[in-house]
Amino acid sequence: MSDAADFEFDNPLPTPTGWELDPLEENSGGIITVQRVSLVRIVCVAAEAGARMQREGLSDDPVSWMISPLELFGGLAPIEACLERLPCSKAILVHGLGLALDADPASIDRLVGNKRSAKHREPVHA
Repeated sequence: MSDAADFEFDNPLPTPTGWELDPLEENSGGIITVQRVSLVRIVCVAAEAGARMQREGLSDDPVSWMISPLELFGGLAPIEACLERLPCSKAILVHGLGLALDADPASIDRLVGNKRSAKHREPVHA
């Protein structure tokens, strides 16, 4: 059974150009489709960002960090970039190690590794 559906309809809402949205507004920002694992990645990164900022007493806002384009993610906001496994790992590493919120992408790539090992196999879930 698939978790995805193929909806064939026109989106009457304009395509968003940024993430500065009012979360209390009914219909704004357009429609996006994400895989469940991608949604879990976003939640993990958001929780880690919020916990780190609280733990370290940072004056930065975790929501602002999540929606701001960052060089670490090639100019994408973490909320978009962290839908994928590697950027999610980078974000969790940045917050887990208490690195700069705008950490150098090359340094993080060296820590995380930006290529999959030839022997790496995706986990199989029963």
